[in-house]
Amino acid sequence: MPEVFPRPSSGAIPFNEVVTVQLNPGEQATVTFEPVQSVSRFQLPVVAISKFPQSSYEVRADGQQRFGPAGAPPTDPDDMAATFLPALEFSDELEVTVSNLAASSTARTYIVQPVGWEPMGGDNGA
Repeated sequence: MPEVFPRPSSGAIPFNEVVTVQLNPGEQATVTFEPVQSVSRFQLPVVAISKFPQSSYEVRADGQQRFGPAGAPPTDPDDMAATFLPALEFSDELEVTVSNLAASSTARTYIVQPVGWEPMGGDNGA
């Protein structure tokens, strides 16, 4: 895995949340993540999403498109590679949208897993 930048401080709060959504053909789901602390921000080098053919993947941070729409995810849970260097940063919310574009098939189970940290005390994670 490449070096993560900025490196988290020793007081940073780790974040690794897994959400599972099941989508039938033609369905879409949006999963939202928010900082745990009342005044904070996330720094995420990894946003992993299950990879399926005929799918679409999008990532928005604080309302700004940061990835996609694309036919492949930034990385998947099996690889767990850092894909945002420097780490993706947001204050209010991270939205991950997954679409099952298949015309006909069985339902698919997508895993959405952002991995990173919340800096402590307003530091930049360094």
